[in-house]
Amino acid sequence: MRSDEPIRNIPARPGQHGFGMLEVVISIVLLGLVGSTTFYFLHNQDSNTTLGTDLSKGMFIGKRKLDSLRIIRYGMVQAGSDTVNNRYIRRWYITTDLDTDRKQVDLLVSWPLSASHTITFNTLVSDDQYKVY
Repeated sequence: MRSDEPIRNIPARPGQHGFGMLEVVISIVLLGLVGSTTFYFLHNQDSNTTLGTDLSKGMFIGKRKLDSLRIIRYGMVQAGSDTVNNRYIRRWYITTDLDTDRKQVDLLVSWPLSASHTITFNTLVSDDQYKVY
């Protein structure tokens, strides 16, 4: 091919004229569906991870409080509440069983800022003295 020859269009084979408008629209719709589905699942995974983290932290904070209530002298165990990290609210209630002289500790840990979740812990505390009833 010489440089002074005009460029000729090569005729297309029958049935190969490029992409039609319908094919382009279908491919855009399919790409949109795949993309939006992917982003939906990634968003749900992120919120479930946050929920799992909050639940783990709430359980750890509750266990830590129960451990601290167990080492307090038996006569000094009292009901109360506090807030941890300005996020988790701990409330504990003490009921004494007069027949067995044991105290039941009910501890509730809640975090209403991110979601309204509450974990409840129950345990018994005694003065570790053997008693015959």
